[in-house]
Parts: sequence; C-alpha cells; structure tokens
Amino acid sequence: MSAESSNLSNIEHRAVIKYFVKKGKTPKEIFEDMVSVLQESAPSYTMVKKWACLFQQGRESCEDDPRPGSPVTVVTEENVRKIEKLVLADRRIKLWQIAEELQISKERVGEIIHEHMNMRKISARWVPKMLTPFDKQRRLQTSKDFLELVRDNIDEICDRIVTVDETWALKDTGFSEIEHPPYSPDLAPSDYFLFSNLKKELRGRRFVDDNQMKMAVESHFDCKEKECFLGGLKALYTRCEKCISLAGDYIEK
Repeated sequence: MSAESSNLSNIEHRAVIKYFVKKGKTPKEIFEDMVSVLQESAPSYTMVKKWACLFQQGRESCEDDPRPGSPVTVVTEENVRKIEKLVLADRRIKLWQIAEELQISKERVGEIIHEHMNMRKISARWVPKMLTPFDKQRRLQTSKDFLELVRDNIDEICDRIVTVDETWALKDTGFSEIEHPPYSPDLAPSDYFLFSNLKKELRGRRFVDDNQMKMAVESHFDCKEKECFLGGLKALYTRCEKCISLAGDYIEK
C-alpha cells in the first residue's frame, strides 16, 4: 500500500476500528493490525483504545460529538424532512436504520426526532408527544362511533367485527370501515391487544417456512375463548367512554 493510499482520515480510522470491534477484536489487536497496514499513518494506541471502548458501549457514529456552542450542521430542515418521511413510512423504524440511511450519527437522529419533531416511542412505535386539536377531535369522533356501533349489546359485537390488514375489499362485501385515527393505537382493537399478544407468544421463535408460521398463528387464535376477544373490546369500550369524558371536561373548562 502506498503512502498516499494509506493516509486515511480520522473518521475512516474510526470506521476501521468499529469494524474490528464488531469482529470481536481487542484494542491491542486492532492497533497492531492497523500499524501493520498503515504503518506511520496508523492512529495512536490511545485513540484506538478510546474509540474501541465507545463502540463496545454501543456507539454507532464515527463522527466527533459537536463542541459546546458550535452549530450542529446535521440538524437541518432537509434532514428533518427526510427523517419525518422515513418515520411516517415506518413508525417502527430504528434510530440506527435512519442513521445509516442518511449517513448521520444515531445521536443526531435522536435529537431531531425528540427535539425538532417532538416525537417519542410508545410500544415500539414513534408517535407525536402532543396531539393536535384536529387529532383530538378525531379521537373523540372515533370513540363516539364505536359506542354507537356497540350500543348496549357488546357481547354481540364479536360476531360482527372483522380485523384485517388491508381494507380495499371491505366495502365491496358490505362491511363498514371503523375509523382509526392516527397516533391512537389504543383505539384500534387489533393493534392494542390482539396483535400485541400474538407477537409476545411468537417472539423469539424460528419458523422453517411460511406454512409453519401460519400454523402457529392459527393455533394461537384457535385456543382463545370468545371471552378473550370480548375482554379486549370491553376494554376498548371503556377507553372510548373515558376519551369522551375527558373531552367533555376540557370543553366545560
């Protein structure tokens, strides 16, 4: 390797250290390997040890942390828009996935989401910390619609409600779609208790093919009594009543 080609930047040095850390090498081994290849342009052992420890602790970024008082150049309107687009497309997206996509540090991604987009994570899903008045109104209307649908016969609702991932065929078969306002997983029966319980049971299991997974899902639901689903709907009924009550208190004030 020529002297010119071995003259790496600090960030490139750190990327090499990060790679070797993920391979399980010790700081001493990493330093020796880098010296054997980069020779005089290799980083010092102190620098290798420092960054190896940081990466072992879970750090992902190879960039320097911003100095106090210096502008954070990655927190730009463009990056905020890009992150917002990624989060809206997949509310379960991880910080490191966004960081890799945009080539910025995970710490800066977290700062943009928490401080500039005013969002936090609930049940592995990114949601706004504060609902807008329009969002609150949609929650209120959804709660009223569900209570109107159920009326006083909640035991019978299990025979009339269908949960699906796609709604494109529902209206063609005579079903009415229940509104699901954004940022309100607690008002969606399947999202709040049905699928979350399924995920808990299947978590950590490995399937050889789709058929085996399908059998596991069917087995999960086959062993459930009607009371299990009814309990989830009753809990939803209670949440809708509470939503309407809180809205009434707010209006009175």
